[in-house]
Parts: sequence; C-alpha cells; structure tokens
Amino acid sequence: MGPGVPLRGERLRTSAGRLLNFGAFYLGWFACVGGVAGGRPYLGPLVVGVLLAIHLSLSRHRRREALLILCVGTIGFAIDTASAWGRLYSFVTEPGAVVCPPWLTALWMNFASTLNASLSWLAGRYALAAALSAAAGPLSYLAAMRFGVIEFPDTFRSLAVLAAIWAVTTPGLLCLAAALVPRPRPR
Repeated sequence: MGPGVPLRGERLRTSAGRLLNFGAFYLGWFACVGGVAGGRPYLGPLVVGVLLAIHLSLSRHRRREALLILCVGTIGFAIDTASAWGRLYSFVTEPGAVVCPPWLTALWMNFASTLNASLSWLAGRYALAAALSAAAGPLSYLAAMRFGVIEFPDTFRSLAVLAAIWAVTTPGLLCLAAALVPRPRPR
C-alpha cells in the first residue's frame, strides 16, 4: 500500500474507520431491535453476523478479535439472562422467558466490535467509561422498550440497576479487549 494508506487493522483506528464502526454498530442495533419489533427476530443476528464478518476482515488480529467478540457475547448472554431471571425486564415477544434471546446476544457481540474501534479512545479511561456507560447502557434498554420489545416491571428500579451493571461491565470489557487484542505502539 502507498503512503498514507492505513494497513489492515489500522483502518479501524482512523477517524473514518471509527465513524464507520460507530455507524455499523447502530445499523446492527436497529436491525436487532427493529427486527424483533417487526416480527423478524432473526433479522438482527443475520445483519450483525455480516457486520462482524466485515469487522473481522478489517482487523489485524482476527483470531483475537473474534475471541473478544465470543467472550463479550457470552458475558452479555449471562448478564441479560440473569437480568431477565431477576425480573429487571421481560421480553414482550417471549413472555415468561428468562434466557437471553439470540437478538440480544447479537447486540452484545456487535458491541464487542466497538471496543477496539469506535470506543478505543476509552481504553485506560475506566472512570469515564463507567460514567458514560451508566447512562448509555440503560438508554439502549429504554429505547428497546419504546420499540415494544422489552417491558420493565418498575422502570426506575430497572434503569438504576442497569446503570450499575453497565458502569461495571464496560470498563471490564475494555480491560478484556486490552488483554486479548494488542494495541499498536505509538510511532
């Protein structure tokens, strides 16, 4: 490649790469939540699968990034299964279900793709990551409620607990990302 053209894996760390990753994340979010709201719950996981394949094709450390995505998907599955079991919220399309559905696990995997790309600027800034995710995490669930895919038995309590969960989880996931996927050294 010529001068000024980023190598594979570095593309995700450029401003344009971060912006594309951010847009891809929201495309996946809307495909998952909108798919469930529209009666097509597997649309989101399919779209996220394509987005993750593209993400991995641009990653310098494909295997490690794939492992990160699988780990975050597993962690998210456990968190949302425990949250549903604890009655923080329920799934409108699956009344009484206490196991995290595939579309929500896909959202976690989609979120993992942002940790070393559009959210890479939060690496090492764990207090800031905790504060931002304490707000953004619950807002995502609130938006899902507005789409009619989840319900809160007690909205205030549920959002407060979700804020605490996200304030702890996001810094932990950033640590996991740093441990699994090496960051480029400054030149």
